[in-house]
Amino acid sequence: MQQLGIPDGVTGFAPVPRTGCPVGDSQDQPAAASKRRAAGQVWGTSTLQVRYRASAAAAVAFALALLVSAPAGTAETTRTLSLYNIHTKETLTAVYKKNGKFVAAEMEKINWILRDWRRDEATTMDPELVDLLWEIHTELGSREPIHIISGYRSRVTNDMLRRTVGGQAQQSRHILGKAADVHFPDVPLKRLRYSALIREKGGVGYYPTSAIPFVHVDIDRPRSWPRLPRTELALLFPSGRTHHLPADGGPITKNDVREARAKHKELAAQVADFHADRSKQRLPVQTAALVPPLPKLLSPPKLVERPTLAHRQPSVVTAPAYDEEHPEELSYRPFPIAPLLTATASADDPALAVMVHPDLGKVLDLMELEYVTPPLRLRPGQHEARLLWAQQMKGEPVDLSVLSDAGAAAHGPRQGRKVATQPQ
Repeated sequence: MQQLGIPDGVTGFAPVPRTGCPVGDSQDQPAAASKRRAAGQVWGTSTLQVRYRASAAAAVAFALALLVSAPAGTAETTRTLSLYNIHTKETLTAVYKKNGKFVAAEMEKINWILRDWRRDEATTMDPELVDLLWEIHTELGSREPIHIISGYRSRVTNDMLRRTVGGQAQQSRHILGKAADVHFPDVPLKRLRYSALIREKGGVGYYPTSAIPFVHVDIDRPRSWPRLPRTELALLFPSGRTHHLPADGGPITKNDVREARAKHKELAAQVADFHADRSKQRLPVQTAALVPPLPKLLSPPKLVERPTLAHRQPSVVTAPAYDEEHPEELSYRPFPIAPLLTATASADDPALAVMVHPDLGKVLDLMELEYVTPPLRLRPGQHEARLLWAQQMKGEPVDLSVLSDAGAAAHGPRQGRKVATQPQ
């Protein structure tokens, strides 16, 4: 049967005998063999087609099962993060997460760029902190690397600061590798603060008046400093539910949300614009930019209508009176510190000669205070004037006896005379 193309054990293909002719008749044997071969070929072709269709159906079913059983987050296969350390001038772009798993080699690179730059000492940063930075950076659509102001702080550095400056917390989140001070060059600082607050994954510190404005984020219990006003916090959490507390204490309610929308329409429009912008779908692709991109003029310039200051008050946030996380920031104190940082107190010190004055306009743009006009200074202030006058003094101090001798020489010797007086 195998010679005819029929597998062993298959029955039902025996030749049908003709009427009136024996089965073994030599005249019918070739015809019967031909029929048996044809039947075997037809059966073999049908079997292959059935097996092929069954295999294809099984493959499709398996693929559909994988798609149905896969979680929603698997569409995001990789996460890329770009960082720039302002102290060491290092730039890093790392694909630190693939298929939901952290890449150990890339995480080591991130640990190094977030190291204690004073001692070149690194630690294992909390992966949740790295994910938090990625989420904020992607949501805000920043195309620049994250500027790292401060990452890990070793205990030796912390103890040194406690001895020299004082006020450092013994268990700071920076020491534990759970905190970072960050700045996005192309994102307003207020939006960076909002994006960190709305996640409620830890502490959020707001420092718009620092030398380099930054936001502190950490992985811990939700808290914030300084606290938002009640109206602004209610607009940021329109559901009325949040772990953050307003500046006046007590949780917010739905009534606070309705009152804030009715009485603070301009602020409500700003917060609503933030919510609408964060809901946009963005491509999570970041590349470390070594040079800034060239600007492109999208539309012709036009005049901007600025409201008067009488109808609009600037929302400048003052620095906290005490901050256990960043007490070493000297820029919190409003006094000139340049004479204390150089070998001499002179304004002509070589260390001060190469310094560049900060761009006040850029700082105002980051703080979204575009309606505030920088003051025009056509002459030096009182402090600068005193320094200029002090540097003009040359030679020895004036001897007053020389002036008296010169006056005597001009008027000649003086003669004594009697003067009449009256007794008292």
